[in-house]
Amino acid sequence: MKKILSKIIFITLSLPLLVSAQSLNFGNTFTISSGADGYGRPRIALTNNQPIIIWRKDSTPKTIRASKWDGTNFTTPYDITSAGVLPSSWDGPEIAAKGDTVYLVFASTATTQESIMLIRSFDGGNTFSDTIRVSENNPAHKYRMGNIKIDKDGHPIVSYMQYLLNFTEPKQMVNRSINYGDSFIGSVEGSESAPGEPCDCCKSSLILDNNDIYLLFRNNINNERNSYISKSTDGGQTFNLVADLDDYDWIVNGCPATGPLGIVNGDSLLIVRRSGGTGNDEIVYTNSNKLDLNSSYNRNIDPIIGKIQDYPDLTLNGDTIFIAWQDNRNNIPDCFFSYSINGIENLSLGNTFTDTLVFGAKLNPDLVFKNNNIHLVYNDNGSNSIKYIRGSFDNTSYIYEHQNKQKVLYNFDLLGRKIKKPSFIFNR
Repeated sequence: MKKILSKIIFITLSLPLLVSAQSLNFGNTFTISSGADGYGRPRIALTNNQPIIIWRKDSTPKTIRASKWDGTNFTTPYDITSAGVLPSSWDGPEIAAKGDTVYLVFASTATTQESIMLIRSFDGGNTFSDTIRVSENNPAHKYRMGNIKIDKDGHPIVSYMQYLLNFTEPKQMVNRSINYGDSFIGSVEGSESAPGEPCDCCKSSLILDNNDIYLLFRNNINNERNSYISKSTDGGQTFNLVADLDDYDWIVNGCPATGPLGIVNGDSLLIVRRSGGTGNDEIVYTNSNKLDLNSSYNRNIDPIIGKIQDYPDLTLNGDTIFIAWQDNRNNIPDCFFSYSINGIENLSLGNTFTDTLVFGAKLNPDLVFKNNNIHLVYNDNGSNSIKYIRGSFDNTSYIYEHQNKQKVLYNFDLLGRKIKKPSFIFNR
């Protein structure tokens, strides 16, 4: 258990410095879909640098729908699956995009046993293929909770949960394609090296770094439900290295229905998740070494005592990082984000970005950052709709001169949480 009280870092400030102060400005809120068009959990990606938003329409006939930015507005929602595909599972579809290639994965009950299906587009999401089965056609198993990433060559890699027919013996599986989703080579159990078993209703996620594949999932050892990471260095054939991400064990009798997500951040992995190990349900972020999976810290973004923070996601580009989540700090669930333009050490406290004109719960945020724009989407339950908003940075620069060598004393409390404002000791 890590209980770091303080840490001294020596830094040198070589001046003159060009300091850039950037303000984040948001535009208008767009209603993407509502009512009969569906408003299931939305996900967002960029295709050719423009947003595409997908969601599940839960009314009969169940379909997956999409809307794209056309340069001036979002298109009218359109179906990207046919009525007989029967997308299922509360966690909804997942999307990954690169250039004009778009992949979606989702659970389907159109097969004898629930299965993981993929659809794909090579024209930026204008048209999509028929379904392609990802999970095995095994009558002894059912499959749920798919997630997806695109490798460096444009091929899809998919993670999902495998169960027996009575939902026992859960396993986190990884399956990849080497032909742009035409077929899949066969699944490998990515959670095999972890003790216990995967938490049975917590979705896994993937991080890709060249040929290395990292699987993030919540584990279950007699109701100790910590977040774990496993690593494959052979393109997903084996996952032999595994690590527990949490400093404090989260003991909870029941599935939290939330899993970790992460992204490559230089020579490390930045991972976010919900944890209640300290007795408070908080969003925690971790720095994990890409080579050996050792974590150098676990920190809270914006802990609110006695409230529940959940369903985090993150995006970054260079030193600019955004993390979004939902919490009920004001007694009604709302979506918040924290960001930094100067690396993970400078994350802000939580800021809301949702439509304040509509009363009601705001849930399930998703986000992507590129080309100085942050794109955010969420469920607005007060209006039974999906909403989108975009923020962008304005630059203001100035120059000042001096040079100091400083000791930066970072203080931590007994729970390992970094105090937001460090102490500075100047050496003249």
